[in-house]
Amino acid sequence: MVPAKMIALCDQRSFYASCEAVFRPDIRDKPIAVLSNNDGVVVALNEYAKAAGVKKFEPYFKQRELMERQGVQVFSSNYELIGEQSRRIMETLRALAPAEIEVYSIDEAFIDMTGLSSDGIKSLSRQLRDAVWQHQRIPMGVSVAPTKTLAKLGQYATKKIPTINGVCVLERPHQWQWLAERVAVEEVWGVGRRLTSKLNAIGVRSAADLSRLSEREAKAMQGVTLVRTVQELNGVGCLDIETAPPPKQQIICSRSFGQKITNLDDLKEAVSFFSCRAAEKLRGQESYAYRLSIWVQTSRFDSEPINAESAIEIPGGSDDSRRLSQVAIDLLQGMYYPGARYAKAGVTLNDLRPHLGYQLDWLEADSVGGGSEVVMGVMDRVNKRFGRGALTLGRQVGRHNYAMQRALKSPSYLTRFTDLPLIRMG
Repeated sequence: MVPAKMIALCDQRSFYASCEAVFRPDIRDKPIAVLSNNDGVVVALNEYAKAAGVKKFEPYFKQRELMERQGVQVFSSNYELIGEQSRRIMETLRALAPAEIEVYSIDEAFIDMTGLSSDGIKSLSRQLRDAVWQHQRIPMGVSVAPTKTLAKLGQYATKKIPTINGVCVLERPHQWQWLAERVAVEEVWGVGRRLTSKLNAIGVRSAADLSRLSEREAKAMQGVTLVRTVQELNGVGCLDIETAPPPKQQIICSRSFGQKITNLDDLKEAVSFFSCRAAEKLRGQESYAYRLSIWVQTSRFDSEPINAESAIEIPGGSDDSRRLSQVAIDLLQGMYYPGARYAKAGVTLNDLRPHLGYQLDWLEADSVGGGSEVVMGVMDRVNKRFGRGALTLGRQVGRHNYAMQRALKSPSYLTRFTDLPLIRMG
């Protein structure tokens, strides 16, 4: 008998690496590695790269010789390509899902399969897997279980048990208990490195061991969060599908620069860019920010490292890129040290409040209103249609010294006409 609640998790395999192989069939069966911002650290690998000995989250320069020797295909992070592939995959899932989906991350989505028969669940899971491969050429595992945590656990089976061909359905307790005995506790959703050490110290080494933890022990170790994890491992649902995730309470936009910045105008350009990016996200969730902070840093290896931060209240709130950018630049003026070699900067928006029910501040001339919504609406529509950066503030038209180093970036096949792949006939 199928449990009352069944939740599917669709998880793309080695997503960053798989995206690089979509338009390069010549490397689909070769080791692929993808690097972090500024080509610093290996952040994604396919199975071939793992077998070649490449380590995830290790610096690229330390592994470069090994990767060259093993013929590993190395790419900078191509966020334009990855983002568009993700959007298309989620649209494919939405078209086939019996209910609204929860986009959990760029390569994961939860789908409510409650009410389907056992055969219906298996059939739909295979259909989802096949459609994503057919439409996007991205391999995907589908795991289905009564709870989100068990669905996450099922992904281990889709990766490690070839005979199930990427689809794992856990309908009965003996099925997920069998799997839990074979999965290390650090693989359980929400169990981080620090908690793993604590659990190992009391003899909890597998997901099955964790499922047998008493409520009192779980609560003493990590409060109600771990209690819910234990309950979910035993088939008791504590986490619902969130088709409309709650708005963020804080928005951060920051970046390590591709090269050190010493010039104040270049630093202003970077801070303005971060402010506008944060404002764009703010408008996306229909909120206003009432507090803004910025920080600038030099390298921690400098003889006298700088780590400066400043914040200010925004009377009346705002989601206007122009105003937030100006506020950030005004703060920067008092934080800049001539001669310093800045390596990173960032902007944080706090005290976020929804548009709905907003009260105009008649004593504050720069509060929301005065055509701001119209101007920002036009800006967002233009950038959505023609690509981010098509319409920017004048103060962002500079040398872009803050831009990331992406020396190994692949073409933006799906978002730029000049990067469209060509087919040669004959």
